[in-house]
Amino acid sequence: MSDSDTQEANLPFGELKDEQAPRRRRPRARAARPESEPAGDAGTGAPAAEGTPLDEPPRRSRRRPARQPAPEVTEQGFGEGMPAFLGSPSDSGPSLEAFVAAEEQAPTPESLEPLADLAAGPNVNAGSEDEEGDRLESGQYGNRGDRNRNEGRRQRFDNRFEGNRRDRQRGDRGDRGDRGNFDGNRGEGRFESRRQEEPQRNPLPPGIEIPAINLVELKKRSPAQLLAYAEELGVENASTLKKGDLVFAILKRLAEADVPINGEGVLEILSDGFGFLRTPDVNYVAGPDDIYVSPSQIRRFALRTGDIVQGQVRAPKEGERYFALLKANTINFDDPDVARHRVHFENLTPYFPTEKLKLEVIGTKDVSTRIIDIVSPLGKGQRALIVAPPKTGKTVLMQNIAHAIAANHPDIYLIVLLIDERPEEVTDMQRTVKGEVVSSTFDEPAQRHVQVTEMVIEKAKRLVEHGRDVVILLDSITRLARAYNTVVPSSGKVLTGGVDANALQRPKRVLGAARNIEDGGSLTIIATALIDTGSRMDEVIFEEFKGTGNSEIVLDRRLADKRTFPALDVNKSGTRKEELLVDKATLSRMWVLRRILNPMGTVDAMDFLTDKMKFAKTNDDFWGSMNS
Repeated sequence: MSDSDTQEANLPFGELKDEQAPRRRRPRARAARPESEPAGDAGTGAPAAEGTPLDEPPRRSRRRPARQPAPEVTEQGFGEGMPAFLGSPSDSGPSLEAFVAAEEQAPTPESLEPLADLAAGPNVNAGSEDEEGDRLESGQYGNRGDRNRNEGRRQRFDNRFEGNRRDRQRGDRGDRGDRGNFDGNRGEGRFESRRQEEPQRNPLPPGIEIPAINLVELKKRSPAQLLAYAEELGVENASTLKKGDLVFAILKRLAEADVPINGEGVLEILSDGFGFLRTPDVNYVAGPDDIYVSPSQIRRFALRTGDIVQGQVRAPKEGERYFALLKANTINFDDPDVARHRVHFENLTPYFPTEKLKLEVIGTKDVSTRIIDIVSPLGKGQRALIVAPPKTGKTVLMQNIAHAIAANHPDIYLIVLLIDERPEEVTDMQRTVKGEVVSSTFDEPAQRHVQVTEMVIEKAKRLVEHGRDVVILLDSITRLARAYNTVVPSSGKVLTGGVDANALQRPKRVLGAARNIEDGGSLTIIATALIDTGSRMDEVIFEEFKGTGNSEIVLDRRLADKRTFPALDVNKSGTRKEELLVDKATLSRMWVLRRILNPMGTVDAMDFLTDKMKFAKTNDDFWGSMNS
């Protein structure tokens, strides 16, 4: 270690810091001097810095270039009073005052940049921070001397921020086509794309005036009628859409023309808390034309799955996929406030059926419903089973019962539920029955059978809570139990025929929902049960449901083979508590008739009864003929 190094090490920290402070500020590198020019100042003859070659220009590298000596200060007496070990001013480098004076006198390219920007006027790329960042990353600023990189970036960020503020204060942004929608007024361009995403108002074609549209009536139209209506409204590519998508496109077209839309459907609440209004016309299948119901509306009106909601709907906004319920006008055909104060279905008091369902239809040749009225009368709230082997006419018998209920009791809400049936029978039932026909054909999965059944049962329960009388014709309870056996998780306990021990609990709840409510309202379920199918499972299912009903109508295969319809086994059919449905005079005649028919066989008894029915136009005439 040299003497000068030892003396510098013994110097107090404050003095050394004050003297060497100018050295920490590194000046920007300048171009190499020509060989003819001395490295030091010409007037003072200051020596060049050690280790810096005079005949080679500085190379571009990441290493910090050697320090270039500044011109010697001409101020006299600068070195007077300084310690001897520091040497002369020319040996120790420039002072702080000399460095500041040199910076002020020699303008640099960096100091001229703001002036050039002001002289050039508003820059079309001013504020384009992405391009500035690209220049930083590409290294275009890497050759600006030995400026500290981080300090320079912070300074450029500050300059940019100040420049943007000046631009906003100036207000004149110029033509900024490279900024997308942000042209002209900044505040206006920011939301320009959002305004374009909003649905535009599109009036209907000339000559078409629609005051309002009902979604239920629209869905009842055939696909051909919907296609013609969509083409009339100007819906694009209408022929390529399915029926549900076509209805949605028509509704959206009407919403663009500000046509009020009223919707109706049966609420299905999902596990997330919100729900959708399904329609029975598509068998409660989820589709694009379903109406969304928010959780707040569900809590406000105390809605539950199965509620029939009718109200005004609105078109989907940006980011939405479904029409939404805007206002509920009626719930289960009553005022929405009534739904808040209704009693839950399970809390209602069940009782035996006391009001008879009249199945006799005057003026028809069909005698099947008249025979049921005599042999096994049905009442409101009945839980009846039609026990039928295959090909005994159970489907036709259910059609006749549905016609009789629709004709004699128009106030009853009639639902025909077909589970695992053939599609052609579904079409025939829809065209002949004046009521709601819901189906799930045999080519659909078991989960679909279960979902349709539960929707229908929940809908019936909600109507009963409002005091309505509901009749459900279920075909068949056996196939429904098969579907539940497939869907329900295995419990590890299997009964005879492969039936899970827990599989029949849920279909029993479906059939057990039928009851007569003491304070008003009733739910009647007339279900078919299959026997003699050759399946041990069907026999087990029938035995499980055999004692749950309070009325049975048994069909016989021998009568069907002889083409005697209805193929009704008179001796095995009957109703519990039938004395609550008929008067005493009629009850006594029914007992006398059974005494006459009991000794006869099944075939002879049915032949005798049908022959007597042909000579009597009504059941009253038949009872009158027995006295004579």
